[in-house]
Amino acid sequence: MGALLTDLAQKVAIAHTAVVVIDMQNDFCSEGGFLAQRGTDMTAIRSLIPRLQQFLDRARQKNVTIVFIQMVIGEEDISSPMRERLIRIGVKNRSCVKGSWGAEFASGFQPKANEMVIKKTRYSAFIKNDLDRRLRDMGMVTLIITGVATNICVESTARDGFMLDYYIVVPNDLVACGNERLHEDSLFNLDRYFATVTSSAEILRVWEC
Repeated sequence: MGALLTDLAQKVAIAHTAVVVIDMQNDFCSEGGFLAQRGTDMTAIRSLIPRLQQFLDRARQKNVTIVFIQMVIGEEDISSPMRERLIRIGVKNRSCVKGSWGAEFASGFQPKANEMVIKKTRYSAFIKNDLDRRLRDMGMVTLIITGVATNICVESTARDGFMLDYYIVVPNDLVACGNERLHEDSLFNLDRYFATVTSSAEILRVWEC
């Protein structure tokens, strides 16, 4: 049994904390990407970009571990339930196709040479890869989950991370999606059951102490 961490300062101590950056890719963040082409309101996602970039800059200055999660899907990765869903909701084109511009990281979110990149094929960053093992090998205890979309890949990753016994912290201003109601509902659910929901300013304040 690990140590009981009861306040934010304990949870986000730099030595055992990783910032996990979810799906900051062209298809989800850039004009001309999958979401924009589908008519998604990109306002919240676009406003997230500079805030998250600034937060990552500060995290790097503090030598905080940063992990980038990249959705990349080949034809072989699509299961029958996934195909059924695409048919059911009437989506003919897919996002983050392997080798496509859409799957590349959005401008300003290219990982540094020493930063981990984990590819995923499911909403959760923990499915069908070695993310959990690599985090444990580094002694990570807490995950600060950032990126898009709040109610899908962010929440899926946060839920699985909690079930794998990580402390989960979600800065409410460093996650976004195209629907404000779904964003707020997801944050409420995460805060109640899976995570500590706070702000980037509070995390940075702790790191400055």
